[in-house]
Amino acid sequence: MINHLRRRSGAALVAAGALVALTACSTATADAETQGAYPLTIENCGADLEIASEPTSVLTIGTSAIALLDTAGASDRITARSGEFGADLPEGLENPPTDAAIVDPSDPTAESIIGAEPDIIVGYGLFNAAPEDIAAAGIPEIVIDGECSHDAALTEKTDFDAIFADVDRLATVFGTEAAADANLEELRAELDELTAAASTDTERGTAAVVYYFSESSTLSARGGQGIADDVLDRAGFDNVYGDEPSVYLEVNVETLLDADPDTIVLAYGLYGESFEDAKAHLLSEPGVTDLEAVKADRIIGVPASDLSPDPGALRGLRAVLEGTGRLSQ
Repeated sequence: MINHLRRRSGAALVAAGALVALTACSTATADAETQGAYPLTIENCGADLEIASEPTSVLTIGTSAIALLDTAGASDRITARSGEFGADLPEGLENPPTDAAIVDPSDPTAESIIGAEPDIIVGYGLFNAAPEDIAAAGIPEIVIDGECSHDAALTEKTDFDAIFADVDRLATVFGTEAAADANLEELRAELDELTAAASTDTERGTAAVVYYFSESSTLSARGGQGIADDVLDRAGFDNVYGDEPSVYLEVNVETLLDADPDTIVLAYGLYGESFEDAKAHLLSEPGVTDLEAVKADRIIGVPASDLSPDPGALRGLRAVLEGTGRLSQ
Protein backbone atom coordinates (compact mmCIF):
# COMPACT_ATOMS: atom_id res chain seq x y z
CA MET A 1 0.00 0.00 0.00
CA ILE A 2 2.35 2.48 0.27
CA ASN A 3 -0.86 4.19 1.17
CA HIS A 4 -2.26 3.16 4.49
CA LEU A 5 0.79 1.58 6.12
CA ARG A 6 2.06 5.05 6.84
CA ARG A 7 2.18 6.12 10.43
CA ARG A 8 0.19 9.20 11.33
CA SER A 9 0.48 11.59 14.19
CA GLY A 10 -1.80 11.88 17.19
CA ALA A 11 -2.74 15.35 15.97
CA ALA A 12 -4.06 13.87 12.79
CA LEU A 13 -6.24 11.53 14.84
CA VAL A 14 -7.68 14.42 16.82
CA ALA A 15 -8.47 16.28 13.62
CA ALA A 16 -9.99 13.22 12.07
CA GLY A 17 -12.14 12.57 15.11
CA ALA A 18 -13.37 16.16 15.21
CA LEU A 19 -14.35 16.04 11.57
CA VAL A 20 -15.53 12.45 11.39
CA ALA A 21 -18.71 13.38 9.56
CA LEU A 22 -16.62 14.65 6.71
CA THR A 23 -13.68 12.31 6.57
CA ALA A 24 -14.44 9.16 8.51
CA CYS A 25 -14.54 5.84 6.81
CA SER A 26 -17.41 3.52 6.24
CA THR A 27 -18.26 0.38 8.10
CA ALA A 28 -21.64 -0.29 6.57
CA THR A 29 -23.57 -0.08 3.33
CA ALA A 30 -26.09 2.63 2.63
CA ASP A 31 -29.59 2.53 4.10
CA ALA A 32 -31.60 0.15 1.93
CA GLU A 33 -34.38 2.72 1.56
CA THR A 34 -32.02 5.18 -0.13
CA GLN A 35 -30.25 2.82 -2.52
CA GLY A 36 -30.37 4.08 -6.10
CA ALA A 37 -31.67 7.51 -5.04
CA TYR A 38 -29.85 10.76 -4.40
CA PRO A 39 -29.08 12.44 -2.17
CA LEU A 40 -27.65 9.21 -0.79
CA THR A 41 -26.57 8.79 2.82
CA ILE A 42 -23.96 6.23 3.84
CA GLU A 43 -22.41 5.47 7.20
CA ASN A 44 -18.86 6.71 7.63
CA CYS A 45 -17.14 5.43 10.75
CA GLY A 46 -20.38 5.80 12.67
CA ALA A 47 -21.30 9.15 11.13
CA ASP A 48 -23.58 9.91 8.20
CA LEU A 49 -22.10 11.15 4.95
CA GLU A 50 -24.48 12.59 2.38
CA ILE A 51 -23.67 12.32 -1.32
CA ALA A 52 -25.78 14.75 -3.33
CA SER A 53 -25.61 13.09 -6.74
CA GLU A 54 -24.05 10.08 -8.46
CA PRO A 55 -20.30 10.71 -8.73
CA THR A 56 -18.77 10.52 -12.20
CA SER A 57 -15.20 11.59 -11.33
CA VAL A 58 -13.18 10.17 -8.45
CA LEU A 59 -9.88 11.12 -6.87
CA THR A 60 -8.32 8.10 -5.17
CA ILE A 61 -5.87 8.27 -2.29
CA GLY A 62 -3.81 5.10 -2.11
CA THR A 63 -3.90 1.86 -4.02
CA SER A 64 -6.47 0.11 -1.83
CA ALA A 65 -9.09 2.59 -3.00
CA ILE A 66 -8.35 1.57 -6.58
CA ALA A 67 -8.64 -2.14 -5.81
CA LEU A 68 -11.94 -1.66 -3.97
CA LEU A 69 -13.43 0.53 -6.69
CA ASP A 70 -12.37 -1.95 -9.35
CA THR A 71 -14.05 -4.81 -7.50
CA ALA A 72 -17.12 -2.64 -7.09
CA GLY A 73 -17.19 -2.10 -10.86
CA ALA A 74 -16.51 1.62 -10.60
CA SER A 75 -12.82 2.05 -11.42
CA ASP A 76 -13.81 3.67 -14.73
CA ARG A 77 -14.88 6.68 -12.63
CA ILE A 78 -11.31 7.30 -11.43
CA THR A 79 -10.05 10.48 -13.06
CA ALA A 80 -7.20 11.35 -10.68
CA ARG A 81 -4.92 9.41 -8.33
CA SER A 82 -2.75 10.26 -5.33
CA GLY A 83 -1.13 8.79 -2.25
CA GLU A 84 0.45 5.80 -3.98
CA PHE A 85 4.05 6.66 -3.07
CA GLY A 86 5.35 5.14 -6.28
CA ALA A 87 3.61 1.81 -5.83
CA ASP A 88 2.46 -0.20 -8.82
CA LEU A 89 -1.23 -0.54 -9.49
CA PRO A 90 -2.78 -3.54 -7.70
CA GLU A 91 -2.60 -6.88 -9.47
CA GLY A 92 -5.52 -8.34 -11.38
CA LEU A 93 -7.54 -5.16 -11.97
CA GLU A 94 -10.38 -5.58 -14.46
CA ASN A 95 -10.24 -1.93 -15.47
CA PRO A 96 -6.94 -0.34 -14.37
CA PRO A 97 -7.11 3.48 -14.31
CA THR A 98 -3.90 3.95 -16.26
CA ASP A 99 -5.16 7.14 -17.91
CA ALA A 100 -5.93 8.85 -14.60
CA ALA A 101 -3.35 11.49 -13.75
CA ILE A 102 -1.34 11.13 -10.55
CA VAL A 103 -1.88 14.57 -9.07
CA ASP A 104 0.23 13.90 -5.98
CA PRO A 105 2.39 10.81 -5.35
CA SER A 106 2.09 11.26 -1.57
CA ASP A 107 -0.58 12.65 0.74
CA PRO A 108 -2.47 15.10 -1.49
CA THR A 109 -2.71 18.77 -0.61
CA ALA A 110 -5.97 20.69 -0.70
CA GLU A 111 -4.71 22.48 -3.80
CA SER A 112 -4.04 19.26 -5.69
CA ILE A 113 -7.38 17.78 -4.65
CA ILE A 114 -9.45 20.80 -5.58
CA GLY A 115 -7.45 21.30 -8.77
CA ALA A 116 -8.32 17.77 -9.92
CA GLU A 117 -12.02 18.73 -9.73
CA PRO A 118 -13.32 15.36 -8.49
CA ASP A 119 -16.94 14.77 -7.57
CA ILE A 120 -15.78 12.62 -4.66
CA ILE A 121 -12.66 11.31 -2.89
CA VAL A 122 -12.12 7.66 -2.01
CA GLY A 123 -9.04 6.71 -0.03
CA TYR A 124 -7.20 6.42 3.25
CA GLY A 125 -7.95 9.90 4.58
CA LEU A 126 -6.66 13.46 4.54
CA PHE A 127 -3.34 14.08 6.21
CA ASN A 128 -1.87 16.93 4.16
CA ALA A 129 -5.07 18.85 3.47
CA ALA A 130 -7.44 20.65 5.81
CA PRO A 131 -10.81 18.86 5.83
CA GLU A 132 -12.62 22.17 6.11
CA ASP A 133 -11.06 23.32 2.84
CA ILE A 134 -12.23 20.16 1.07
CA ALA A 135 -15.70 20.48 2.61
CA ALA A 136 -15.89 24.11 1.53
CA ALA A 137 -15.17 23.00 -2.02
CA GLY A 138 -18.17 20.67 -1.84
CA ILE A 139 -16.17 17.45 -2.28
CA PRO A 140 -17.33 14.54 -0.08
CA GLU A 141 -14.77 11.99 1.05
CA ILE A 142 -15.23 8.27 1.57
CA VAL A 143 -12.43 6.77 3.62
CA ILE A 144 -12.09 3.03 3.18
CA ASP A 145 -13.07 0.83 6.09
CA GLY A 146 -9.56 -0.38 6.83
CA GLU A 147 -8.42 3.14 7.61
CA CYS A 148 -10.99 3.91 10.31
CA SER A 149 -8.68 2.37 12.88
CA HIS A 150 -5.42 3.68 11.49
CA ASP A 151 -3.84 4.43 14.84
CA ALA A 152 -6.55 3.63 17.38
CA ALA A 153 -9.65 1.53 17.81
CA LEU A 154 -12.15 3.93 16.29
CA THR A 155 -14.31 1.22 14.74
CA GLU A 156 -14.83 -2.49 14.59
CA LYS A 157 -11.95 -4.64 13.40
CA THR A 158 -11.37 -4.72 9.66
CA ASP A 159 -11.56 -8.30 8.43
CA PHE A 160 -12.48 -9.90 5.11
CA ASP A 161 -16.18 -9.37 5.77
CA ALA A 162 -15.51 -5.66 6.27
CA ILE A 163 -13.61 -5.53 2.96
CA PHE A 164 -16.52 -7.15 1.16
CA ALA A 165 -18.94 -4.74 2.86
CA ASP A 166 -16.77 -1.86 1.66
CA VAL A 167 -17.17 -3.10 -1.92
CA ASP A 168 -20.94 -3.28 -1.42
CA ARG A 169 -21.02 0.27 -0.08
CA LEU A 170 -19.04 1.66 -3.00
CA ALA A 171 -21.26 -0.20 -5.46
CA THR A 172 -24.28 1.45 -3.85
CA VAL A 173 -22.73 4.88 -4.23
CA PHE A 174 -21.83 4.36 -7.88
CA GLY A 175 -24.82 2.25 -8.91
CA THR A 176 -22.69 -0.73 -9.92
CA GLU A 177 -24.29 -3.41 -7.76
CA ALA A 178 -24.51 -6.07 -10.48
CA ALA A 179 -20.78 -5.98 -11.24
CA ALA A 180 -19.92 -5.90 -7.54
CA ASP A 181 -22.14 -8.86 -6.75
CA ALA A 182 -20.48 -10.98 -9.44
CA ASN A 183 -16.99 -10.08 -8.25
CA LEU A 184 -17.86 -10.62 -4.60
CA GLU A 185 -19.25 -14.06 -5.34
CA GLU A 186 -15.87 -15.07 -6.75
CA LEU A 187 -13.95 -13.51 -3.85
CA ARG A 188 -16.10 -15.16 -1.20
CA ALA A 189 -15.68 -18.52 -2.91
CA GLU A 190 -11.90 -18.06 -2.99
CA LEU A 191 -11.82 -17.06 0.68
CA ASP A 192 -13.91 -20.09 1.65
CA GLU A 193 -11.59 -22.32 -0.38
CA LEU A 194 -8.45 -20.93 1.23
CA THR A 195 -9.90 -21.05 4.73
CA ALA A 196 -11.04 -24.64 4.25
CA ALA A 197 -7.65 -25.58 2.79
CA ALA A 198 -5.75 -24.33 5.82
CA SER A 199 -4.17 -27.41 7.39
CA THR A 200 -5.91 -28.67 10.50
CA ASP A 201 -3.13 -31.13 11.20
CA THR A 202 -0.87 -28.43 12.60
CA GLU A 203 -1.36 -26.88 16.02
CA ARG A 204 -2.00 -23.15 16.19
CA GLY A 205 1.17 -21.17 16.36
CA THR A 206 2.13 -17.60 17.15
CA ALA A 207 3.16 -15.05 14.56
CA ALA A 208 3.94 -11.39 14.06
CA VAL A 209 3.56 -9.22 10.99
CA VAL A 210 6.40 -6.69 10.95
CA TYR A 211 7.73 -4.19 8.45
CA TYR A 212 9.85 -1.10 7.93
CA PHE A 213 8.26 1.99 6.45
CA SER A 214 11.59 3.28 5.18
CA GLU A 215 15.23 2.28 5.12
CA SER A 216 15.91 4.42 8.19
CA SER A 217 12.72 3.76 10.14
CA THR A 218 12.37 1.62 13.23
CA LEU A 219 10.44 -1.65 13.30
CA SER A 220 6.66 -1.50 12.95
CA ALA A 221 4.03 -4.21 13.36
CA ARG A 222 0.37 -4.96 12.70
CA GLY A 223 -2.02 -4.94 15.63
CA GLY A 224 -5.40 -6.52 16.17
CA GLN A 225 -7.61 -4.04 14.34
CA GLY A 226 -6.53 -4.69 10.75
CA ILE A 227 -6.83 -7.30 8.03
CA ALA A 228 -3.43 -8.81 8.86
CA ASP A 229 -4.89 -10.12 12.11
CA ASP A 230 -7.66 -11.94 10.22
CA VAL A 231 -5.08 -13.32 7.77
CA LEU A 232 -3.02 -14.77 10.62
CA ASP A 233 -6.08 -16.20 12.35
CA ARG A 234 -7.33 -17.96 9.22
CA ALA A 235 -3.84 -19.34 8.64
CA GLY A 236 -3.80 -20.84 12.13
CA PHE A 237 -1.74 -18.28 14.04
CA ASP A 238 -2.31 -16.06 17.04
CA ASN A 239 -1.02 -12.55 16.42
CA VAL A 240 1.43 -11.68 19.20
CA TYR A 241 0.38 -8.04 18.75
CA GLY A 242 -3.29 -8.94 18.40
CA ASP A 243 -4.30 -7.39 21.73
CA GLU A 244 -3.16 -3.98 20.53
CA PRO A 245 -6.27 -1.96 19.48
CA SER A 246 -4.57 -0.48 16.43
CA VAL A 247 -3.82 -1.45 12.86
CA TYR A 248 -0.26 -0.14 12.70
CA LEU A 249 2.14 -0.04 15.62
CA GLU A 250 5.54 1.48 16.12
CA VAL A 251 7.23 -1.26 18.10
CA ASN A 252 10.77 -2.05 19.11
CA VAL A 253 12.83 -5.18 18.78
CA GLU A 254 12.56 -5.80 22.53
CA THR A 255 8.81 -6.45 22.27
CA LEU A 256 9.42 -8.89 19.43
CA LEU A 257 12.10 -10.66 21.46
CA ASP A 258 9.77 -10.88 24.44
CA ALA A 259 6.95 -12.35 22.33
CA ASP A 260 9.30 -14.70 20.46
CA PRO A 261 6.73 -15.77 17.82
CA ASP A 262 7.00 -19.10 16.05
CA THR A 263 6.73 -17.35 12.68
CA ILE A 264 7.49 -13.87 11.40
CA VAL A 265 5.59 -12.50 8.42
CA LEU A 266 7.75 -9.75 6.96
CA ALA A 267 5.81 -7.26 4.84
CA TYR A 268 8.10 -5.71 2.25
CA GLY A 269 8.10 -3.31 -0.67
CA LEU A 270 6.94 -0.15 1.09
CA TYR A 271 9.90 1.87 -0.13
CA GLY A 272 10.84 -0.35 -3.07
CA GLU A 273 12.88 -2.83 -1.07
CA SER A 274 12.98 -6.51 -1.90
CA PHE A 275 12.19 -9.26 0.57
CA GLU A 276 15.92 -10.02 0.77
CA ASP A 277 16.67 -6.39 1.66
CA ALA A 278 13.91 -6.27 4.27
CA LYS A 279 15.08 -9.57 5.77
CA ALA A 280 18.66 -8.34 5.98
CA HIS A 281 17.41 -5.21 7.74
CA LEU A 282 15.50 -7.30 10.28
CA LEU A 283 18.39 -9.68 10.89
CA SER A 284 20.72 -6.76 11.55
CA GLU A 285 18.67 -5.79 14.62
CA PRO A 286 20.38 -6.66 17.93
CA GLY A 287 19.21 -9.97 19.37
CA VAL A 288 16.97 -10.96 16.46
CA THR A 289 19.06 -13.99 15.58
CA ASP A 290 18.02 -15.49 18.92
CA LEU A 291 14.36 -15.56 17.92
CA GLU A 292 12.82 -19.00 17.45
CA ALA A 293 11.41 -17.96 14.05
CA VAL A 294 14.86 -16.89 12.88
CA LYS A 295 16.64 -19.99 14.15
CA ALA A 296 14.02 -22.19 12.44
CA ASP A 297 14.13 -20.09 9.25
CA ARG A 298 10.44 -19.22 9.50
CA ILE A 299 10.49 -15.68 8.11
CA ILE A 300 7.79 -15.44 5.44
CA GLY A 301 7.90 -12.59 2.95
CA VAL A 302 4.59 -11.06 1.82
CA PRO A 303 4.29 -7.90 -0.28
CA ALA A 304 2.89 -5.12 1.90
CA SER A 305 0.27 -4.44 -0.77
CA ASP A 306 -1.13 -7.93 -0.11
CA LEU A 307 -1.79 -7.11 3.53
CA SER A 308 -3.93 -4.07 2.80
CA PRO A 309 -7.67 -3.64 3.52
CA ASP A 310 -8.78 -4.55 0.01
CA PRO A 311 -9.41 -7.73 -2.03
CA GLY A 312 -5.66 -8.19 -2.55
CA ALA A 313 -5.50 -9.47 1.04
CA LEU A 314 -6.61 -12.82 -0.38
CA ARG A 315 -3.17 -13.05 -2.01
CA GLY A 316 -1.66 -12.28 1.38
CA LEU A 317 -3.59 -15.12 2.98
CA ARG A 318 -2.49 -17.53 0.27
CA ALA A 319 1.13 -16.40 0.63
CA VAL A 320 1.10 -16.99 4.40
CA LEU A 321 -0.52 -20.42 4.00
CA GLU A 322 1.94 -21.46 1.31
CA GLY A 323 4.98 -19.96 3.02
CA THR A 324 4.25 -21.74 6.29
CA GLY A 325 3.30 -25.04 4.68
CA ARG A 326 -0.24 -24.80 6.02
CA LEU A 327 -2.02 -24.97 2.69
CA SER A 328 -3.48 -28.45 2.35
CA GLN A 329 -3.25 -29.97 -1.11
